Formats: sequence, structure tokens, C-alpha cells
Amino acid sequence: MTSQIDSPNSPFSRFGALHLPRPRTAMDSYRATTRTAQRPVTLPQPPPGVRPAWGTIGAAIDHRLRYAFTTQQAIDTAVKEGITYTAAWCTQMRRPDIADAVLTTGRDLERDLRALLDQERPDDRARPMLLDPTPEQHLARLCVAMVWFEEVCRSGVLYPTSPIVLLADRLTLPALLAQVPDYIVDDLGRQMRLAQDVLGALRAGTDVEQCHSGPLFAGSRDVGGADADLIVGPLLVDFKALKDPVRLPAAAAYQLAGYALLDYEDRYGLERVGIYLTRSGQLITWELGEYLDLLGAQTPVPALRAELAGWLAQ
Repeated sequence: MTSQIDSPNSPFSRFGALHLPRPRTAMDSYRATTRTAQRPVTLPQPPPGVRPAWGTIGAAIDHRLRYAFTTQQAIDTAVKEGITYTAAWCTQMRRPDIADAVLTTGRDLERDLRALLDQERPDDRARPMLLDPTPEQHLARLCVAMVWFEEVCRSGVLYPTSPIVLLADRLTLPALLAQVPDYIVDDLGRQMRLAQDVLGALRAGTDVEQCHSGPLFAGSRDVGGADADLIVGPLLVDFKALKDPVRLPAAAAYQLAGYALLDYEDRYGLERVGIYLTRSGQLITWELGEYLDLLGAQTPVPALRAELAGWLAQ
């Protein structure tokens, strides 16, 4: 999905230019809301001289927040594919021992995660969103470990600085979890405490069966893959861990609309779309029709979905 939005000549971008020509108007609406709220932003506190791992932290809080609404999918496809890709890369580098360690660690990661989710039930509406300190910190470390594999899938690269590479043949799940910096665990905890206050009512107002983690759409394959963050009842939510909430690129407007329109058959019954700012604790939502109007749409949602399907089939 991202590659389609970033390429001005892609079918999706050409569709957007014709049918959704005003992404800046939608972002102006978003920015006006964030400026009006003027909420403080919680930031990571790494040791002196350490640059925060912004991308890793952002993806990890995404996973952790999903578990607060539904644990039906313990590990998503991108993480599983990342484990497979990492093992294949090690085999190509003639290190079958490390490939075996990667696959074993991946299996242990899924087993440990499933056991924790079954025991703690973070999606249980009768329990707080934030777990007790020990399981919460362990879940945070598991989320970061998942992201390290997910990054391989999404980027197609296993960087030399990855903890997976640095551990090499010493790779085990306990060793990998020990590589997660404490400042990241603390930062994820602060974001979850904020989410518990802000998203508590949304969580309480839905059942687990109404929530979908990393949902795929009928048109996901048409854009080379597109999995949204979370659907809660009729609301599609995109998580953004921004240190400066106002500085959201205009392309984000297309991302939110794209997910909703790729649901060609209206499987999820989406009525609203929104962005949750994990560092300032702000949930901004629009009615789906209202949001598409801001983008300049002149066509009802069903017709737009059909039109998009036609563009992507070219």
C-alpha cells in the first residue's frame, strides 16, 4: 500500500489524483484538531548518546495496542514471514546453524507469546488494559522481538546492526529478549498507561469478536499487500507514534482512505475512520463519508470502491 501511495504513477495514486484530489484538506482537518487539543507528548528517555529507535518503538506499540482489543491473532503474517526470510538469508550466507537458531527462536517466540496471552488475557474487558508490571514488561519485550523480525519482512533487509545478527549462533529467545533496551520497555509502558485512559471506553464498548487485528481487505493483494492496524466495531483505526503530532504527511490521508476503499465487499461494515496518536493520547475520528468528502470525493463509497477495483485491475 505504501509503495502505491509513494509512487505518483501507480494505479492507486492516479485514482487518488482523480477521485480524491484534496489530501491536504483532510490533513488540515486533522491538524486543526491536534492543535486545538494541545496535549503533551510523552517521549522515550534513552541513555545519554543513544538515539531512540523510533520505527521499532512505533511498530511495537502497534502490536501491544492490538492485544488490548483482541488476541485472536497472536503473531501476524509479516512477523512469520520475517522469521522465514531471516532464516533463508542465513542459509544463503552458508550459516545453517544460525538459520536453525532463527527458526527455533521464532517458534519459541510464538509459543511464549501465546502462553502469555492465554494466561493474562489482555483483551478481557473485565480486566484493565495495562497488565501487572512483570507480564506487561515481558509482553513489551516480546512485541519488540516480533518487530525485529517484521522489519526484515517489510524492508527486505537484515541489517548488520540487528540484534538477530549480533547474537548470531548465540541466538535464543531469552538472549533476544535481553537485547530489548529498558528505555523502550519503559516507553511502551507509558504509552499503554495513556491508552488505558483514552481508549478504555472504546475497548469497553466492543466485544473481542467485533475487533480485527491487522485486517486484510478484498483489495489488499491488488496493491501488493495492505494490512491496517485495527478495526474496532465499525471504526478503522490507524496508530501513529509521532513525536510531533502536527507533522503528519499528507500521504497518511490516502493511507486511511485506501484501507477503507480496499474493503470492496464491505466485509467489515466500516462507518468511521480514525487516527490514534499514541504519544499524546488523542483519538481523532471522522465518519467515513465525511472523511472522503474532505478528500474531494464526488462519488458514494460503494461506487468509489468499485472504481478503485477497476483502476487496480489495469
